Amino acid sequence: MLELLFMVIGCYALAALSVHLAYRIWRGRQQTSKHYVLVADVQQKNMEWYMRSLFSFSRRMGKDVRLTIVDQGATDETLAIVERLSRDGRAVKVHSSGISTAIQNVDSKRSQMKAADGTQLLWLLQAEGVVSQSDHAVLIDLQNPSDLSKMPF
Repeated sequence: MLELLFMVIGCYALAALSVHLAYRIWRGRQQTSKHYVLVADVQQKNMEWYMRSLFSFSRRMGKDVRLTIVDQGATDETLAIVERLSRDGRAVKVHSSGISTAIQNVDSKRSQMKAADGTQLLWLLQAEGVVSQSDHAVLIDLQNPSDLSKMPF
């Protein structure tokens, strides 16, 4: 009887150990952080909702989310929201210097904007060191409805 009890306890310990080991291996292979680049402009009213939803998603999924807000003339209210979220310990940055002229050129042709313009913007951000190639950054223009499908929720 005692031998059977030790065998059951041993099998349970072995199963628990294998589950923990498999989880550590799976967690090591998984990408632990994601970088989202949101393009904000004057007309953006739901910016806080998008940012809070991304951070809520990251908390539920156990992945770190970094946000970079590309400022295309965002209001002071949006910048205050970003500052408040960054004070809470979240990785949120506002980027407006250096690419503002390129963004204005893209913005002047917003109705004709294609996927190449988003790629050019990512290349500019990568050249300035805001985004690295290993980040696999996701560019989301909040005024473009098709880009909203890139949100993870």
